[in-house]
Amino acid sequence: MLRQLFFLTACASAFLPNRPRCTPTPLRAETEDDNLVVDDAARASLEKLALMTRSSEADEGPPRPKSSGTARRRRAEERKLVEVLGRTSEPEQFKAAIDGLWSLWFSERGSENKAKLEAVDRLISEGEASQWVEASAAARELADEHDDWPEALNRLATVEYLRGEYATSVELCKKVLAAKIHHFGALSGICMCYQKLGDEDALAEWRERMLPNDPSARRRWADRAIRALDRLDG
Repeated sequence: MLRQLFFLTACASAFLPNRPRCTPTPLRAETEDDNLVVDDAARASLEKLALMTRSSEADEGPPRPKSSGTARRRRAEERKLVEVLGRTSEPEQFKAAIDGLWSLWFSERGSENKAKLEAVDRLISEGEASQWVEASAAARELADEHDDWPEALNRLATVEYLRGEYATSVELCKKVLAAKIHHFGALSGICMCYQKLGDEDALAEWRERMLPNDPSARRRWADRAIRALDRLDG
């Protein structure tokens, strides 16, 4: 389902992990101040590709408050990786950008909270219904404590999907996508929920927003995401 080709496979497995998300192929390593840096070889490849893409004008709407330096640095890294997703046709570069975004999203609230979220992910990936109840409680606690952390909401959405709470999962996915319109995991997840709910109109609408296979469509998808990221910095 939604996994016909490589790109859709990467997106679908993002929401419903078939391997622990706590052990992705590493693209980034955490530093002592919890900022993320790209491995030198990967950075050279990704930055070279990223420089080939330029975003267009920002989306309409009022400017948002200036954010902290750490948040701005993280968004700059996120922006580069999204640029790669929109530009590359190389599977290795695509996978590196996907893994880099996962690593960034999991680390957005520091190493301690990252470890807690990885523990939730282990419970999800072990596949027992009793563990999903525990995972749901732990993910909800993180989401309540950090209500502006999209990845905590995305993990909670994943658990609710597994538990058959599709409508709840849809609402959680929408919250993730309100913060990150390019969150390919939540985009895949909301489509899977609407398919389970039998809502063909909503499914068709949200499929149009997923990370496309077509290179020109992927570039437009990435440009839209970059404009949204740029607006966060005012």
